[in-house]
Amino acid sequence: MLHLNATTHSDTHQHPQPVSVGIVGAGIRGLCVLERIIAQARHRDPSRRLHVHIIDPNPAMPQQYSKDQPDYLLLNIVCGQVSMFPNHASISTCPPTVGPDLREWADNRGLRVGDDGFSISQSGRAIDPSDFLPRRILGEYLDWFYQFLQRQSPGSMQIVEHRSRAVDISEHGNQLTVALANNQLVELDYLFMTVGQLPQPHRRKHTAGSHRLVHTPYPLPQRLAKATSAQTVAIAGLGLTAADAILSLTVGRGGKFDLGDPLQRYIPSGLEPHIIAFSLSGLPYRSRPSLGTSPAYNPVVFNRRNIDVLRRERSSRLDFDAHVLPLLFLELRIAYHRARILRDRDAQAGEDFLARVLVSASAGDLPAFLSELDTETDSFDPVSAYHGPIPTHDRDIAPLADAVSYQTWFHDWIEADLKDARLGVSGSPLKAALEICRDFRDIIRYAVDYGGLTDDSLDRFFGYHAEMINRIVVGPQKERNANISALIRSGLLMISLGPSPHVAWDSGLKKWLLKSTQLNVAHQVTADWLYQGYTDRLHLLGADPHIVGAMSRRGLLRAFRPGSEIVRAADVNRLGYPISINGLPSRRIWLIGLLCEGVTFYNSYLTSPDRFAQAQFNADRAVNDIFEEVEYDSPEAVV
Repeated sequence: MLHLNATTHSDTHQHPQPVSVGIVGAGIRGLCVLERIIAQARHRDPSRRLHVHIIDPNPAMPQQYSKDQPDYLLLNIVCGQVSMFPNHASISTCPPTVGPDLREWADNRGLRVGDDGFSISQSGRAIDPSDFLPRRILGEYLDWFYQFLQRQSPGSMQIVEHRSRAVDISEHGNQLTVALANNQLVELDYLFMTVGQLPQPHRRKHTAGSHRLVHTPYPLPQRLAKATSAQTVAIAGLGLTAADAILSLTVGRGGKFDLGDPLQRYIPSGLEPHIIAFSLSGLPYRSRPSLGTSPAYNPVVFNRRNIDVLRRERSSRLDFDAHVLPLLFLELRIAYHRARILRDRDAQAGEDFLARVLVSASAGDLPAFLSELDTETDSFDPVSAYHGPIPTHDRDIAPLADAVSYQTWFHDWIEADLKDARLGVSGSPLKAALEICRDFRDIIRYAVDYGGLTDDSLDRFFGYHAEMINRIVVGPQKERNANISALIRSGLLMISLGPSPHVAWDSGLKKWLLKSTQLNVAHQVTADWLYQGYTDRLHLLGADPHIVGAMSRRGLLRAFRPGSEIVRAADVNRLGYPISINGLPSRRIWLIGLLCEGVTFYNSYLTSPDRFAQAQFNADRAVNDIFEEVEYDSPEAVV
């Protein structure tokens, strides 16, 4: 690692002052920025002196990808779709750095998958691009990528690490000064803020039950280490974090799944506590499907052109439910019937179908045309597939009759969904249709981002639709849902409370008391521990104890929707500049990533070797702007 006083290969008389760029937060987004800076430096005049300050207590080692966590904590995206090297579609200003994706990198190191399906070592079967690898493997890949980038940097560039938190910032003309927790000051010309999701600061209150509340879900299994086999753990949540916690309390305690058994019978170790899981919606997450080889297609009706038409005809700011969702539902129906034709016939028949769809869409009779394709034995209802099968207002339906009925329904629903997940997108028209919510996510962004929805609709989108889309296409791996199904059968895991149970600490019992609110026959259980299986996002920007809070208090950024209880984003414009309290952009600072969640949609994805990545595109544009502004190619440039 180079230091500030290190000599460089440049001519200091020619370039008396280096350009100084800071990156606060060296996780995935920060490394994307670093790659762009190094690529630009190599592409342009490599003698231009440049200081890049990496400000992070643990550069390239995000906690969620810690190299110390157990192998059963898996990524939720297949390894063949993860790469830190940018796709050509995501950049436009200079060539991308070239290197291996996650699967290739792991394979190059001789890593293999063990008999349990998740352990990674030097023995076992070869890694397949469709494998979900342990998150620690991505952590090792990120660390390697960081070291690789440093080796790629030109000799005139200094990469300076500051293993501390940024806690304050001030402006002096065109100069930024960032104060660190270790009392150092870093002088910068430009700054990238890529700090990720900020949690709500936890105030240790001695309220009833607080000593038995696990309010911070990670790291696992450490957060749940105090729960004994004689106790019960209640898990608030049914998604990815809940699945991690369930595995930590079972496989993490020595239990095993018999993969030779078609039902994956669970073999307990005897160290597991009893587990109760629940959520507000009461809906299970769909399993991620096998990807298969179903060919992609361009959206027919759910596209930018039709979003633009809606803005012209109705309002520049749309209502997602009233305006956008009908287009998405039509596209889901198209994808369903196309996938069914591809499965039952061939690719040419699929192309012929799309041609007929385009004709019907032009004639204005597309809904009728699609309805003609439905049969009594094979029809598709996009509304129920999207919103979920439990109308929580109707207690007369069988799943909400009582605790046994609800848990039986939950288990059977997972099993039915698993059948489709195992068929994959090429064998299951249902999964192929639902993947539209993932494949055409950029169209959702086009409708939502930068104030594209009315205020009420934006709250509704991030309070409801974002979660529904996650439930549909960002759920646990099919192997994980199979594990959960087996654990329900084993009796170790109960999912019996129905939607939105009431949870409170009972001082007399000295336990958490959980009561159903939607079941016809009331049901209640007790638990020794309550695990909060989600991260409570920062409510007020100024409450952050580090640099984001300082920027808010100094007026360098403001909340996008200050009156919203749901949208917590910092306000940014389309160039990524934070909007200050006076409504003007801070032109030497960029926000990239989860700080913008609310202004823009879905900033948490991993970068892929074959997909456009908005975060990489934004980083590429911003870094190019820096080099253009300082006239990097001009030897007379003075900053």
